[in-house]
Amino acid sequence: MDACFPRSARYRNGGSQNLICEASVPFRHFPYRERHIQCLWANPRLRPTGLKTTEGESVFIEHPGDWNLEAGPDFLNAVLLFGKEQRRISGDLEIHIHPAGWKQHGHAGDPRYSNVRFHIVYFEGMEIPGLIQIPLQETLATDPRFSFENIDLTAYPYSIPAGNFPLLGMHPDQKIEWLESAGEERLRLKTERFAFAMQGKEPDQLLWEELMAALGYKNNKGTFRQLATRLPLARLQSLAKTPNEAYALLLGLSGLLPANPNSSWDAGTRKFIRSIWDFWWKQSAEFKEQALGKPDWVLTGIRPTNHPIRRLMAAAHYAFQIPELVNHPKRLTEFNPNYWTTHINWKMKCEPTALVGASRANTMVTNILVPWRAATGSTELNLDQLPVEPTNSIIRQTAHTLFGPDHTPKIYRSALARQGLIQIFHDYVITHRLDELREK
Repeated sequence: MDACFPRSARYRNGGSQNLICEASVPFRHFPYRERHIQCLWANPRLRPTGLKTTEGESVFIEHPGDWNLEAGPDFLNAVLLFGKEQRRISGDLEIHIHPAGWKQHGHAGDPRYSNVRFHIVYFEGMEIPGLIQIPLQETLATDPRFSFENIDLTAYPYSIPAGNFPLLGMHPDQKIEWLESAGEERLRLKTERFAFAMQGKEPDQLLWEELMAALGYKNNKGTFRQLATRLPLARLQSLAKTPNEAYALLLGLSGLLPANPNSSWDAGTRKFIRSIWDFWWKQSAEFKEQALGKPDWVLTGIRPTNHPIRRLMAAAHYAFQIPELVNHPKRLTEFNPNYWTTHINWKMKCEPTALVGASRANTMVTNILVPWRAATGSTELNLDQLPVEPTNSIIRQTAHTLFGPDHTPKIYRSALARQGLIQIFHDYVITHRLDELREK
């Protein structure tokens, strides 16, 4: 896998610029960050129930704690209840992937951690004297709806440290080289996650889930992924022979299929909805019982052209092109004429418009197709020819934090450099590790 991303080692190991980077956790163990677990713990919708301590005592969460964005324990002033008698214990809470993280990070002799009572870990292991250890792996494994991939790390609290632009004086060529090596590291880590996931599912099914999640954008990413697991690609392809039939299955299972015609609909819309219903109602009752509902979706503030009912038509077309999309990424924006290329919503026609725009397709190429190909053994990735995604606030903020307000955007014109800034944001900026960046 490292052969696919030869420059990533420079970012990981520091390279000629003596830049220190935290070593990545091997994918065979846990291909995510501690921040994923922090976000899970902070979100009551994601935080699992039925937790137990390493010793088998039941755990009830009265207060998960206040997320500490500064140095010290991850959460302060947590209150947890233990056992049948629900013993109430309060204190600070620290999160690690492995129990050994407590010693490796030097917390034992740090006075800021003197009030820590709870140790939340992903993997079960040796307990730390004086701490109540709560492992998550077994509990999360029993929830088929949960996926760390659904956690958007930027949607949770973080603080941007005020620094002195640690790489201000670096030569522009060196900035580009380092950013692109960080970009390769980001893609390498995505590849590790995909390879990890392929240990439990077919590659084509993984690709289907990732494409579906991308069509959900930020607000409905998890719901689209859930839909892809409820209607696996193989089953969809066995039930549907055309994209319209696939769309009927997806829309029916989404719970967004209108139950009754609207008087404002034109004749074409009525005919289209009738055809969708004609196919959906024939499905088994057991299948229909798996349908989601409108409460599962975030629909407020969504542009009509980005609405899930339109994006599901794109998914219906993709279902018949996997894995050809990997070798022909232009097809991400190419669709045969269908109802949604001429309608914005059920009530309004429009000029023919793409179901998926170029910028979204570029994101899917870089973040899905390339790492999927690498995870399945391809070495012909053409990383220097990746399509460029639009800049965003994270890219701009990280560049400003590293290089100062007068830096030239030319240093992150390439797709790899922009990916690199996102990687650095997660490694150094929101973790307050800027002091580890040093020029030679």
